[in-house]
Amino acid sequence: MAGTGPTKEEIQRLIRAVQIPSLQKAALQSICSVNGLSKTGNKSDLQKRIINLINTCAGDVQRFHEVRESLYSQSPLLKPRPTSPMPPQKTPFFPTPSALPAPPHYPLSAYNTALGNGLGPSLPQPRPQVPAPRPPNQFSTRRNPAPPVLMLTFKDFQYKPSPFYDVFSRIGDVKTCEVMSQHRNTTTITIKPQDHPYVVQQLTTNPAMRAMLFCSAGNTGIQDITFPYQSELKVNGGDIKANLRGLKNKPGSTRPVDITDSLRLKPASYMNNIEFTYALTNKIFYLVVFLCRAKPVEHLVGKITLKIRKESVIAEIAKKASDPDVVATAQNLSLKCPLSYMRLKLPCRALSCSHIQCFDATSYLQLQEQGPQWICPICNNSAPFDQLAVDEYVREILVKTPKTVEQVTIEPDGKWSVPGAKNETASAANEASLLDDDDLTVSEVFWGSNRTSTATPNRGAAPALALGTPTNGASSTPSISRSGSKRPAPEVIDLTLSDDDEPPARPVKRPNYGHSVFGDRY
Repeated sequence: MAGTGPTKEEIQRLIRAVQIPSLQKAALQSICSVNGLSKTGNKSDLQKRIINLINTCAGDVQRFHEVRESLYSQSPLLKPRPTSPMPPQKTPFFPTPSALPAPPHYPLSAYNTALGNGLGPSLPQPRPQVPAPRPPNQFSTRRNPAPPVLMLTFKDFQYKPSPFYDVFSRIGDVKTCEVMSQHRNTTTITIKPQDHPYVVQQLTTNPAMRAMLFCSAGNTGIQDITFPYQSELKVNGGDIKANLRGLKNKPGSTRPVDITDSLRLKPASYMNNIEFTYALTNKIFYLVVFLCRAKPVEHLVGKITLKIRKESVIAEIAKKASDPDVVATAQNLSLKCPLSYMRLKLPCRALSCSHIQCFDATSYLQLQEQGPQWICPICNNSAPFDQLAVDEYVREILVKTPKTVEQVTIEPDGKWSVPGAKNETASAANEASLLDDDDLTVSEVFWGSNRTSTATPNRGAAPALALGTPTNGASSTPSISRSGSKRPAPEVIDLTLSDDDEPPARPVKRPNYGHSVFGDRY
């Protein structure tokens, strides 16, 4: 390849080697010094100078090899690893038939020679002879595999495990999203169904198998799923509505994009185009599509097998109450999930949580499926899936209480009760024993007769009094006596009035006793 010049793949491979995060600043300064570049600036400035040097000397074969050797000599970690120590069929990352190595092919003359020499049944088996008789270039041209750089890059792609899916195999090539600090750029991944028959078979026969788009900011070590903050995705010209941003400055707070429904698997020769547009990036991103098996939330809820025993919860409550520095009082325990504000169905919390308040397992997993953070919504501590446990103490409370009960009272000794149950019983007894002050006793006295009637109206009815004129011409005077002693209405005194404004007092009338002053004269 030295005579024909470096290929584009070699140039991109060397650029990616310079951008490895594990490469120290001292090594970059040594590389710049050897190639006559300035050693000042931060790590990103040094990387930009070396990348510009690689791009400028791409046409000069000798200069390109000098730069490459200087990189390998100053940092041995950048040297590419050999691609033939391990047979590809033993690599767990390539389970698809399209990616698995083809069975070894031996010329017919080899079999004839073996039979002619009398070897017969002792003919060597094909598997042990795979590495020996074939040079690497012959093996590669026969199988026509992906370039070695993609195979190495794929091995280096290790994402944090997720309980919501299992990664099986890669679909298509790995695309590099170069740094775009001022402009927009579009990267396209092409997938043809006839090149991936195993993938097509799985996607059409198994609904749990999905094609998902992953993106990361590195290609070595365990990576978080993170997309450029300003990005958009199209598959076969149609927009894909997905949460690509996640939480700002928090890698891993988003999930891979499911593009299965937008792919066209028939006809087999159809070219699916996955267009990823991004802008305003200061680092390189790597884009790749994987075949994954999705796991629904209902399936994961059944996988929560850890349990927090009732006895341990009661012991923990009693231990906190026995603290001499704390005055132990009763506390209220809500039976509603803090995420969905609905009654708990499966109360869960992490083993590391010290509170007895729980959240619903289904609601929590649905939230993590959209934006994985794995943080307890009550104490904000880490609550990963493998640490979730069912609280049997709270679960027993849910079983023994009606669905209308929203909270219970927890005593310092661990006993619980429904607040309001005792109060309702006491208030009902009080209402039955006390009479209302509005109950009146009405007595009617009829003059001229010895008959007296007394009536007590109902509590709910207003007292009614019928006044009439008796037949004997005497007047009837009702007398009303109250069973309760109510205070008289208070007298209102207006303090804003002045004595000068008051009208003069009316003269007191003299009483008239009915005697005439002239009665004695006649």
